[in-house]
Amino acid sequence: MKLTIAIVVLMLAAILVSQPKPREQVGPLMNGGAMVPNGSVIKPVGTQVALDTLPMASALSPDGKYLLVLNGGYKPPTIIVLEAASMKEIGRTPVPDGWLGLTIAPNGKSVYVGGGSKDSVYEFTLASSGKLEPARVIAFASERAASPRNFIGDVKVSPDGARLYAADLFHDQILVVNLQTGKVAGKFKTGRRPYRILFHPDGKSFFVSSWADGAVAHLAADTGQRLDSIRLGPHTTDIVWRAKKSREEVGTGDGWAGRLFVTSGNTNNVYVVAVSDNKQMRSVETINVSLFPNQPAGMTPSAVALSGDESKLNVVCSDANAVAVVDVTEERSQVLGFIPAGWYPTTARGMADGRLLIFNGRGTRSFPNSKGPDPTKKVALSHLGFRSDEYVGVLQTGGSFNSQQFEGSLVKLPPPTAAQIEAGTREVQAANSPQFEPGGGVQNLSALGIQHVFFIIKENRTYDQVLGDIGKGNSDPSLTLFGEKISPNHHKLAREFVLLDNFYVSADVSADGHNWSMAAIAPDYVQRMWPNSYGGRRKTYDYEGGEPAAVPPAGYIWNNVLAKGMSVRNYGYFVNIKKEPGPDGRQNDTVRDPSLAPHTNMNYRGFDLNYQDVDRARVFLQDLAQMSASGQMPRFMIVRLGNDHTSGTAAGKYTPLAAVADNDFALGQIVEAVSKSKFWTKTAIFVLEDDAQNGPDHVDSHRSPAFVISPYVKRGTIDSTVYNTTSMLRTMELILGLQPMTMWDAGSTPMTSLFQSQANAATYEAAKPQISIDERNPAQSATAARSNRMNFEEADDVDEDELNDILWRSIRKDAPPAPVRSYFSGIRTAQVGTARQPAR
Repeated sequence: MKLTIAIVVLMLAAILVSQPKPREQVGPLMNGGAMVPNGSVIKPVGTQVALDTLPMASALSPDGKYLLVLNGGYKPPTIIVLEAASMKEIGRTPVPDGWLGLTIAPNGKSVYVGGGSKDSVYEFTLASSGKLEPARVIAFASERAASPRNFIGDVKVSPDGARLYAADLFHDQILVVNLQTGKVAGKFKTGRRPYRILFHPDGKSFFVSSWADGAVAHLAADTGQRLDSIRLGPHTTDIVWRAKKSREEVGTGDGWAGRLFVTSGNTNNVYVVAVSDNKQMRSVETINVSLFPNQPAGMTPSAVALSGDESKLNVVCSDANAVAVVDVTEERSQVLGFIPAGWYPTTARGMADGRLLIFNGRGTRSFPNSKGPDPTKKVALSHLGFRSDEYVGVLQTGGSFNSQQFEGSLVKLPPPTAAQIEAGTREVQAANSPQFEPGGGVQNLSALGIQHVFFIIKENRTYDQVLGDIGKGNSDPSLTLFGEKISPNHHKLAREFVLLDNFYVSADVSADGHNWSMAAIAPDYVQRMWPNSYGGRRKTYDYEGGEPAAVPPAGYIWNNVLAKGMSVRNYGYFVNIKKEPGPDGRQNDTVRDPSLAPHTNMNYRGFDLNYQDVDRARVFLQDLAQMSASGQMPRFMIVRLGNDHTSGTAAGKYTPLAAVADNDFALGQIVEAVSKSKFWTKTAIFVLEDDAQNGPDHVDSHRSPAFVISPYVKRGTIDSTVYNTTSMLRTMELILGLQPMTMWDAGSTPMTSLFQSQANAATYEAAKPQISIDERNPAQSATAARSNRMNFEEADDVDEDELNDILWRSIRKDAPPAPVRSYFSGIRTAQVGTARQPAR
């Protein structure tokens, strides 16, 4: 009998060992929780309450009966009223725009919302029943010219209820409103991008954080006189006041009125500032909320909330999907551990009864979009009304399409015990720590002797759109729009080098896509602002350089290359183009990053769909000829080739097929020229899309074409390892000897399995276009009017769902399929400790 059991056990073991390893994927995990598309593992504790898209702020009525929540994401903003005791929703009130600012006046009846792009503050009346009714609009627009820079954020009412203070974000000032007249009574200058307003308990002064300057200022409430200011860390955002002195300070007689706790989103720190009785500020402590020693930035502490008894400080770590719990009763604070939150928590609140509330911007997981955009049905765009399809902008900021899917969510939990915090810490660390298994290939990439790295960034295509007809790998030809006839070089490169059929972009749209591509994170400014822009309210795009509050924690990859003493050459990135080229051939006016300007070819035109990529390639080839003559090539080169974005069917613009064919030929020409240069045997070329923008793909709308081209790449292979944007960044960093920029590239799977130690120096021959790349759209077509209404000045100033619909109908002549969102677009697969699939 024992022998039989032993044989059965051995047979079962043999069967298990012989089974293929499960495919890496995001979505529900076997041990509970879910992996979301950015690679984080979400396993929140507590009870979930569904909210609306991107909850940004909460306010508790003075009697403690009602909790108000402002939702300010892609969909039309709303204020939700919850019964505080049960967290049951009482009502949901629309607001024309709302961003961050939400406050209740001391009378408990008047509610104020910062009106964002509407350049207003909206006043509501809160009834004793909890019903919220519009009251009046305090509009600033009548006093100044209309501008996208007129944007109102945080709002606070003075303790005496007489005045309202509103953060005028892009004019770097606080607007003071007389609430009796509704008129502006003062304008107080602040640091750049005033974020949070917090009144001193005496009501005679207030504090304001500067998002761009990394500082906190202390201003007199009546005159705006600067009483003091203090620099802390980059991206100072939220502030909370603790009036209680620590046990160590009681009886010292040092004249302290209290302490400020200030988050610094571009670090892993919270700064503690002592405020004296005479209102001077002094930095006394830094609270580090990193999970591990030497962890790069990326936790993104963005909000703070004290517990009901003020003994604990709860720090919202947005990118780590966690809340750090800190004991602040002693002179020196102690980080007790972490609580798992939902996806991208934005704020928190401690209740008087000890409950902790955590507000999650994106709910608790991502979902497949089985009800994706259907062009046979009329869709109400969410900035005009509720959007009935599953657009990526809704999904990735908390879209909800059935009762099982949360939008933004609220996690409520009783006072966390020491055991719960200890267990939660283990969960959060496991969700954010690399646990790589050997992936084959070349583990020490720097040993290959690669001296020159090209990074080519393209725009907005999914894998199946381009490579679905390649005839191998995980490909679906039925979804192909720009097949081999249109993109022969994409297909040839995939065949001759390596086909990556499981590569995903880390971003949803170009706003965060170019940040992920160059900085290994989308900074808090980008995450909090792009849904407002893409929702059609804020009519500007400032996510690719030039905005001081949008700078990422470690800068961009070129900053790190330059800091290492290595050379850089930039072709088309972060440039402001000239309307017409100069007589000397100069195509660009300025460069948005001063450190990049000296290394930029100003004759290489930036994003402009009216200018062909083959003309860009011609400029690059001229540079390459000079490099060959001198024998010197930069270590790192950035090349932007964006015409695969297309202009749809806009009259007079290049047709979609011509635009993609142009982009394809330009790519092929660049690769051919480099492969035939004297630098080829010491070169690696990396190519990706900045985002995939919800196009057709049968696996996931984040899956996109990507290429790694080098003599050291295993030629003619398919590699189905889950890779993504930060995987590619980490690979380039390893070749160049750079430190990771954030915890995201630090923890991403490097693309080592693609490489081999022996070089194959065979050159590449570019495939010539099989269609005209000069063809223009006719003045009249079935979709021309829709395309003509779009703004193609910036990479993403269009409704991408509508553009994808136009592209499909113009090329395939029928209704496009609904895009797919799946469980496969994992970012940091090591977080769940799964094995990587070997190259095939």
